[in-house]
Amino acid sequence: MFLNLLESGVKNYFRNVYDTKICDDGSLWPVRFSDKLFSVYGKDEGKRTRSYCPSGACIDLITDSAFLNLHISTLSFARDFAYFDLYIDDVFVETLGREPVKDLADKISFELNHRYINGKCKGDGKKQRITIYLPQLVDIHIKCIEIEDGSNVEDCSNIAKQQKTLLCLGDSITQGMTAKRPSSTYPVQLSRKLGINMINHGIGGYVFDKKVLDEDMAIKPDIITVAYGINDWYQHSSIEYFREMCKGFFEKLIKIYPDAKIFTITPLWCNSEKEPKAMGYLSEIRREIEEITSYFEGVRVVDGLKVVPNMPEYFFDGVHPNDEGFMHFSVNLLNEINIALNGER
Repeated sequence: MFLNLLESGVKNYFRNVYDTKICDDGSLWPVRFSDKLFSVYGKDEGKRTRSYCPSGACIDLITDSAFLNLHISTLSFARDFAYFDLYIDDVFVETLGREPVKDLADKISFELNHRYINGKCKGDGKKQRITIYLPQLVDIHIKCIEIEDGSNVEDCSNIAKQQKTLLCLGDSITQGMTAKRPSSTYPVQLSRKLGINMINHGIGGYVFDKKVLDEDMAIKPDIITVAYGINDWYQHSSIEYFREMCKGFFEKLIKIYPDAKIFTITPLWCNSEKEPKAMGYLSEIRREIEEITSYFEGVRVVDGLKVVPNMPEYFFDGVHPNDEGFMHFSVNLLNEINIALNGER
């Protein structure tokens, strides 16, 4: 049985998205940004591709079906792999996908009968919550959602409406480079552990720039994380210019979201720590971010050196965390957020 993707209610099966667009071919495209922000990122081909990737997005529904098939199409990609993570009743069950992207089938099949989780057997009518995280670094469209004939399906929109929202602003690390499993990324893990909705506004290669903040977006985040700095260090030649950009970013952020709790993560350890750039060492950029944000009430600084172990084995390439590195990131950042919100570790 194929769900009718043209029904308005089908969009409610998608979470951690700003919108779900219906394409000319009838497929669904889960998006993270407003059209205004797409125009900002579209000025550069690489950033355009990254903005089209559904980082953090998932399909979230309740069904008694014994299986679920996603019929998909892949377009461009930021990294040449594509994996899907399946959760059943909040239990992480499996990862399916391929590397390189061209080897990915156009139908991804998920078996949903796992007796050991909740006693579910074929034909028993037992409903389960199914959550499937989409590849975070591939522009992917959903052509069909197929479930067992005669089975029931409902969305989780009522649950989502009762939850708070997390907005994650940042560069490639926030977008999820370079975790293989999409649910390993820190925005996804934070949202799961805090039990809140999430919008991932990470874009690989980006810097502190107030143009990435769209005051007209229909979102009202309760918690915001900000994680820029390393690309600023690589790209900018003037510390004065960096200060101006960073200060302007936080001024606009607080103006748009005055009631949000804001956490700024300074750059993580990287393998070029000892190599000075035009603005100095990376440690100097961390201090600049701390100094600038100290003038903004309500912005809490998290030391990036403390969230991921400062060892190459926790990174894919010396800059971007791998899956294990992201798990450290998530746990340590969650700890800082809990202290700020609840006074608890």
